[in-house]
Amino acid sequence: MSSNTGISPHATAFIHSYATATSVASSSKPSDLSASATQMSSHYLPNLISFTLGTNTTISTQEEAAKGTLTHLQKLVKAGVGADIRMIRVAVKEVGEFAATVFVTWELVVDGVSIADEEKLKGKEGEGKKKAKGWRWRNCYGYRRMTREVEGEEVVDKEGFEYIVSDEEVGELIKRVPKYFES
Repeated sequence: MSSNTGISPHATAFIHSYATATSVASSSKPSDLSASATQMSSHYLPNLISFTLGTNTTISTQEEAAKGTLTHLQKLVKAGVGADIRMIRVAVKEVGEFAATVFVTWELVVDGVSIADEEKLKGKEGEGKKKAKGWRWRNCYGYRRMTREVEGEEVVDKEGFEYIVSDEEVGELIKRVPKYFES
């Protein structure tokens, strides 16, 4: 059973929670990277499927997801681009009572200057030419929320992402850090 408002508000709140977990890594400190990876992976359901550039990977557990996410964040830092990843836009499309597809535009901010910051500074006199070195991409997340009613109250049995499509994320990363997957 789902609430009377549909799945969209739940999916929207959930992706905002995920963005908050992602932002923990923005300092690039090792402890923050680890905390972010753990928090991000808590949003993944068991057997999450990641689709990327024609391949797919099944991630069985949140522990496995946390380990892989931590490695990814560490490699971003090692590559010199950091881990300041910000959510820019969200669109939610309901696909059923218990499922939605969530489209998110992310930005990796390098050296503290976002694309929005660069745009704001254009045309301002006296401002140095600050150029955003980061980039944006769009991912697609399959959100699932299963509930039931117990004594008049809604109980959530399962909530999280079942799949992620990250072609743009990986494609844009490879353009900027060609040897990313070699280390």
